[in-house]
Amino acid sequence: MDVLLIAAIVIGAYVIVNERPYSLDNGNTGPTTPSGPPILVHFGTPSESSVTCGAGGTAYTESIPWTNSTRPVATGAVYVRVYEIWDGDYIPDPNVVANATPTNPCAGPPPDATALWYVVLAAPNGTNLLTYTEANAWTSVTHGSTNLAIENDSTLILVTGSSLAGTGRGIEVVGFVGGSQISGSVPL
Repeated sequence: MDVLLIAAIVIGAYVIVNERPYSLDNGNTGPTTPSGPPILVHFGTPSESSVTCGAGGTAYTESIPWTNSTRPVATGAVYVRVYEIWDGDYIPDPNVVANATPTNPCAGPPPDATALWYVVLAAPNGTNLLTYTEANAWTSVTHGSTNLAIENDSTLILVTGSSLAGTGRGIEVVGFVGGSQISGSVPL
């Protein structure tokens, strides 16, 4: 009996680990089988602070260092998700409006209870380049290109109305480039 239980656990773990993700880049609803080697994104330790927003109020920011990725990726292939670590559920960003300048990640009002979060991509020199929301994907801060190579030592800045640090949440990036799956995550 113990052998059957162990076999069932091993098979279940194998299925979970090897479950194929759904494609995010082509609108298909079926699973996509990666044909190339995975692209792993490595993050540094997030750091929390607060920022005064341009329209008044305060937002919490979590700066997540994008240390590197095993192959170069551009924002056009990367999707950002905030999720609950214990069950993997995504935390949506309904009705959020991302508003940043090159120097302020919260140039408008802070996110609130109905507009939970958005992300700002900052270059290695600290200049804010793009914002990300689920509804609009990547948007340029300066009306430039929205498909930029993500440089090593860039930063993802999670902007929220209430702190998510230490609350059992994480941030992850997913996507596909040329048949290779992009993945990386870190607890907040």
